[in-house]
Amino acid sequence: MAKIRVQGSRFFAFDGTEVTRLESLKTIDPGSDSAGKIEITDLDEEESKSYIPGLSDPGDGSLGFDIDEEKPSHKKVVDWATTKKALTIMIGAPGSDSIPTVTNGELTLPTDRTWWRWDASLTTPVWKFDPDTLVNCTVTMQRKSATKWIPKT
Repeated sequence: MAKIRVQGSRFFAFDGTEVTRLESLKTIDPGSDSAGKIEITDLDEEESKSYIPGLSDPGDGSLGFDIDEEKPSHKKVVDWATTKKALTIMIGAPGSDSIPTVTNGELTLPTDRTWWRWDASLTTPVWKFDPDTLVNCTVTMQRKSATKWIPKT
């Protein structure tokens, strides 16, 4: 049975013009969705309400990293979070060096790698200064879409 390791995954963000590799992330959590519920209980029901699933509410996630002034993507993430930039976030499973491309403003994911993709806005960075650690930054991702799993072909 094939299993996908986390180590060796590559992380990318598309800001509408270019794809940036998000280097040296320590954590990434797309967040979990919750579904609304639509009540369909008949008035003659005497014991329990009945529901059907409603629309999904995309969850908030986060990404975190130990700040490194030599990693250009760390500055970009902080800038994007400060301006609440809308992005497409992508995770490419290990096992391939292929990267997303942009042609005429259109984003394309290579098919030789498994991907996870979602749209989100980053929000205000949170800095953490604990003893005997590196300076850490965590950024909340307010997702605008579901997390889509795209298996390699």
